Amino acid sequence: MKTYQIESLNPSSPNAENQIVNAKSLKILSWNIYMLPYLSLFNGNGGRAKAIAGRLKDSDYHIIVFQEAFSYKCRNILSKRLQKEYPYQYGPVNKCIVPFRTNSGLWVISKIPLTQLDKIRFSQNKGFDVIARKGAMLLQGDFQGSRFQLLTTHLQADNVHRIREKQCREIKDHLLNQYFNPDIPQLICGDFNIDMYDHVNYQIMLHTLEAKNGKISGDVQFTYDEIGNTMMQNIVGKKSLIDYILVRNEKWINHIERKIETFYATIGQETANLSDHYAMEAHINFNDSPISDSLLVTTSL
Repeated sequence: MKTYQIESLNPSSPNAENQIVNAKSLKILSWNIYMLPYLSLFNGNGGRAKAIAGRLKDSDYHIIVFQEAFSYKCRNILSKRLQKEYPYQYGPVNKCIVPFRTNSGLWVISKIPLTQLDKIRFSQNKGFDVIARKGAMLLQGDFQGSRFQLLTTHLQADNVHRIREKQCREIKDHLLNQYFNPDIPQLICGDFNIDMYDHVNYQIMLHTLEAKNGKISGDVQFTYDEIGNTMMQNIVGKKSLIDYILVRNEKWINHIERKIETFYATIGQETANLSDHYAMEAHINFNDSPISDSLLVTTSL
């Protein structure tokens, strides 16, 4: 098995920057793809879905975590075109058959089998969010002998911090704590609609979830770009970091490298971004952890 050099999470270890670790690197992509319900029937999002599938088809991501995959038409395009490479598909959770309402938009596709542990629907929302049955989904898997839990969510849009704080408490109480196992790290992915540079609410989010974030590699340090993103360009806009891959129970993780991907493609005569959000990816190297006979463990805090 190949080895390579990365920086250890433990800065006090000798020669940390030159440590050789086992190259068991789980690669996850978390991406809000802006496939809104109903509008995709009329605004050409089918072409964008085909372009997204083309960019992801030969990628080396093990798991792709989508938010705003509301549109059945676009999900169907992605599912069919990526089925061979990503045969394990989960969601969208909180399905809805009521007219002018829709599911959570949370959809996960994977090269490795996962177990869906549970899901929730948020008890409170506001504004346009009442159309969607927003919530969170918790999955569990095993990557080369290391177990992990993966949660995806999409919090309240607009400037309603009290609702997002309540949604974070619901995620922690009903999913993260309910299925916590001291031998399993928890990865929390999604669009949180909380800017990292809004220091007060960003710290409330981390404290509420009891989660940790980390540095991002590369020049791009934001996921929502109202200035440079071709789907949003606004000369008086701003750039924000609102999409995250957070960690809970990080003692079983040796190293995470995060990076933001700005996917482009040529559709028709134009080269454009493929969503109004940039995607967050993470390469995760696990420490050795014990494997039990049962993949599903429901020990509570």
